[in-house]
Amino acid sequence: MQIQWYPGHMARAERKIREETSKADVIIIVGDARAPEKSVNADFYKSIGNKRNITVYNKSSLADPKALERWKQWYRDRKDTVYFTDCVTGEGVGSVANYLKGLKKTFKFEREARAIVAGIPNVGKSLLINTLCRRGSARTGDIPGVTRGTNWIKSDEFYLLDTPGVLPPKFMEPRDGVILASIGCVKDTILNREDLALEIIAFLKDRYPALLRSRYKVEPEGLTPLEAYEAIAARRGFILRGGEYDYERCASTVIDEFRSGTIGKIMMCLPEDLPC
Repeated sequence: MQIQWYPGHMARAERKIREETSKADVIIIVGDARAPEKSVNADFYKSIGNKRNITVYNKSSLADPKALERWKQWYRDRKDTVYFTDCVTGEGVGSVANYLKGLKKTFKFEREARAIVAGIPNVGKSLLINTLCRRGSARTGDIPGVTRGTNWIKSDEFYLLDTPGVLPPKFMEPRDGVILASIGCVKDTILNREDLALEIIAFLKDRYPALLRSRYKVEPEGLTPLEAYEAIAARRGFILRGGEYDYERCASTVIDEFRSGTIGKIMMCLPEDLPC
């Protein structure tokens, strides 16, 4: 499943972010906790050079907790400044706020600290800003591409720049595009949703068969991903006239329930999956 997407507004947004870096004390690069390393745009790190930066992986309540602990240990071993947050539960948000407050004290600013919040689409950048600022100043939504411009937002103790989501011009590995599409970081309008549902079912069959079995009452062992797909359609009654499976309706159900965490908590990749 090939996914390539870098529309003009993303190129413009990336240029604008680079223009604003001189005004910021730190860059907060936001990703999705279900796909550490895979859900951050490596081009950001290259473009900001030696600018101080931290990484925040949001939506941690949707992530497999055991796998999440492995990632946390991996980052601790590397001594990287990484926070795992969830704006629904509040987990980790206070630590990011304390970091920003600490910048003013550490550098003895006579003004509030300034941070650019950047990342790929639909990882919760605007929601993180609203949670940090304790108000709904940044636009939010559950589809990629809600924020289309840049906007400095002030809290009592720091300024945050909300920015549009920017994907890399191309994915280093084809699988990376599938991962990001699965967690909702790529617009569905450019995807074949039935192919994506098949990829998700194959992933669950390989990594989380118990979740597949529990949610859809389907025994995945011995089934191909397509056979499991059709078994789910049959169990849910997604049948068209003439007895054909309603693949489109089944795909929408699987994709939506996967992204929302209804199927269960998952992790799309592990530290050992990374290239050496």
